[in-house]
Amino acid sequence: MKVSSHFLFTGASILTLLSLADHQYLLLPLAFLIAFLGLSAADREQIAEMAAHTTAMLIPASQRPLLPLDAFRGQDLMFYRAGSPVYRTLIARDSRWQLLGEQGQVQEEPGCIRVYPGYLYRRQP
Repeated sequence: MKVSSHFLFTGASILTLLSLADHQYLLLPLAFLIAFLGLSAADREQIAEMAAHTTAMLIPASQRPLLPLDAFRGQDLMFYRAGSPVYRTLIARDSRWQLLGEQGQVQEEPGCIRVYPGYLYRRQP
């Protein structure tokens, strides 16, 4: 059962009013917890409604997820970092990605991806 944010906000409001009317102040922390759950549910609902391009503009590049290396085929092994190979070129279906460098040491460009263990790759033309 998926609970909507409207349901949580309504429940928190009613619980708050009932606890104040009956002088049951120990129920107020439960009402605040339900309200915070409603806030997080509302955030998830709004993000789910946004287009992928809009989400990419709003989420900073440093918070973009690390992609697993399993989705790529690597060429030109350079070294290992954190037990994972780091390749100069990654191939995924119809695109090739070239290594830019370690995140934090090179400037991030638009359209870059982060691959575990934290290296930036740029799409090759």
